Amino acid sequence: MSVSALDYPLGRPIISAIAVRRRRLLPPGATPFVSLHEQVSPGQAIAEARSDAGLATALAGLAGRVVDVAPGQSVTIEGAATLINGLLGVGGQVAGPLFFPQHGESLALIQIPPGSVIVYPTRAPLTLLQRAYASGAAGVIAASASALELEAFARADLTALLDGFVPLSAQPPLTVLLTEGLGNCTMSPPILRALEQRVNDVILLNGQTSPRHNIRPEALLPLPASATPTATPLPSAFTVGSLARITAGPQRGVWGRVSHIFTQARRSATDQWEPSALLRLDDGSTQIMPLALLDIIG
Repeated sequence: MSVSALDYPLGRPIISAIAVRRRRLLPPGATPFVSLHEQVSPGQAIAEARSDAGLATALAGLAGRVVDVAPGQSVTIEGAATLINGLLGVGGQVAGPLFFPQHGESLALIQIPPGSVIVYPTRAPLTLLQRAYASGAAGVIAASASALELEAFARADLTALLDGFVPLSAQPPLTVLLTEGLGNCTMSPPILRALEQRVNDVILLNGQTSPRHNIRPEALLPLPASATPTATPLPSAFTVGSLARITAGPQRGVWGRVSHIFTQARRSATDQWEPSALLRLDDGSTQIMPLALLDIIG
C-alpha cells in the first residue's frame, strides 16, 4: 500500500519562517489601492468595493512585495510568515487581527470584535461558531470540533465538503481552521504559543481543505521582510533525537523525542508487526510507537 498524501503539505503542522506567495482574492468590482512591486503591511487595505451591503475592504494579510495585480480580481503578495497548517477546515481566505476570548467568559455573551480571527485552544462548540458569525468575525482557529456540530454550522455534509462537492461560494462565510481535527482535543503547545505571541496582529487564514489533493487549511502569521525563511523541502527522516508528535490513538497530540529506532518490526497495539521507534515523552516516560503514527516535527 502506498501513501499519496501527507497529513500536512510540508510534513509538519508549524514552520517558524517560510517564504510564501499568496493570491488575495478581491471582492467583486473592487478597486486595488496598491501597485506592482509596492511593499505592503499585513493590516494595510489593498482594495475596496462598494455594494448594497456596504463597504468591503480587503486587507493584505501579509508583509511583503506585490508581485501581481489583477484589477477587480486579485492581488498577489510575496513575503515571509510563520505557517500553521491545520488538519481540517471550512471557508475561504480571510484576514484579520487575532483575538483570544477571556477564560471563563460565557460564549453566548462574549463580545467579539468584528473582522477578528478568534483563537479557541480547546474543542469549539456550536455556540462559539454561531456567536462568531453573528458578531461579524472573519474566522476561528480552534483545536477541534464535533463533526455533527461543524456540519450543523456549515449546513452541509462534511464528506461532501472535503470531496469538493460543495463550491466555496456555498460554504459558510465564517472560516474555521481546526489544528487537531475532529473530536475533543486541545491545541498543541507549540501552535498555541505561536498564536499567543501574536495577539492583535493581523493574520491570513484559509480554511480550504482537500485531502485528495493534499490541501490543508492554513494560518499565516506575517514576519518582517528581514526574516530568514527556513529551507524547503524540510527534513522528515526518522533519526534519533528528532522531535515527533503522535498523530492517532489515545495519545494523539502528545509530543516527545525519538530515543531509539528499532531495526526490526515490533508488534503494535493492533497486533500488527510495524517499523517502530522508542519515544521519550515530556514527562520522562517512554512509549514504543509505529513510525506510521509519528509526525516528525524537527
